[in-house]
Amino acid sequence: MAPSLPPAASFDYAAFYCEENVLRLLSSPALAGRRAWALLVSNPGRSVAMRAQRAGRPPEGLVSWDYHVLAVALLEGPEGEAAYALDLDSLLAFPVRLADYLAGSFAAAADPAGRPLFRLVPAARYAAELASDRSHMRAPDGSWLVPPPSWEAPGGGRPSNLLDWIDMGKPSPGAVLDPAGLRAFAARPEAGDS
Repeated sequence: MAPSLPPAASFDYAAFYCEENVLRLLSSPALAGRRAWALLVSNPGRSVAMRAQRAGRPPEGLVSWDYHVLAVALLEGPEGEAAYALDLDSLLAFPVRLADYLAGSFAAAADPAGRPLFRLVPAARYAAELASDRSHMRAPDGSWLVPPPSWEAPGGGRPSNLLDWIDMGKPSPGAVLDPAGLRAFAARPEAGDS
């Protein structure tokens, strides 16, 4: 039995604006008072293969993202409090235990350059500091690659920092973890408040 949360469809969602979806999800009343984080996924090559994604190809829902963002929250489940993934773009359960999400979303990369890296940012810091001007969603001619959501872009007009945050080599908020480090966090999430 999964923890009690409203269904994924009840949260604000705009396709291809995962960082903004997560910002709104982390700010929702459903997560008020819970320990939570934004989890940014990328790698130096900006090409991370993920399964079970809405935008992916059947039958596995496989897609290669330059980056992806989901939420992680400590929720009370059948075996006590545990880290759960909340990914509005995933075909997996909502929520799903973080360890199960990792197993269902990422295949072992044959090339080490293709393995995912994860930036774990506490929710309050993510909400306070994320800024995006959405310029990464514009074509060279200035047109939108995908129409933006109806709400205001995050950051209140501050310079965009999103691309710095998905660059796992740059010092930015949170801790950068490899897959083994994220699995260790999933087993002991109380250590994730950097």
